[in-house]
Amino acid sequence: MDMSFLIDPILLILCGITEVGIYSKFLREKESKKILVGLSIIVVTIFWLIAGLLYLDYINMPGLGEYGKGNHFMWNSGIELLGLRSFVDTSIPTYTNPLGPMNILAIAIFLTYPLWLYLGIKLGYRLLMKTKLKKSWK
Repeated sequence: MDMSFLIDPILLILCGITEVGIYSKFLREKESKKILVGLSIIVVTIFWLIAGLLYLDYINMPGLGEYGKGNHFMWNSGIELLGLRSFVDTSIPTYTNPLGPMNILAIAIFLTYPLWLYLGIKLGYRLLMKTKLKKSWK
């Protein structure tokens, strides 16, 4: 799974649409909403875990060489492979200063992950179920 601050929102939206697709095909009973909520929790937890490990340089993106190093990849998404310049200088990883502006920004971005998934779920309802979002998801 390819993760970065640029790619994760798109992947989370797609995961939300996929969840609604699964819900609409297989889980239309009342109790199944609990399964949908549980699935959402699992998806966000997986994203936080993998992206957090990348951000803290515990893991790297394979196949991207120096551009796939965890913290660097989270900020720059390997755009250098397209001939573009890095967005963020990560020669000193941004997590080294816990109260630094870039680390605070990273935390804020991580906190938006459930919102991106919710947006995908809302979009999934509109696209796949042709109904407004149910009250339980408001």
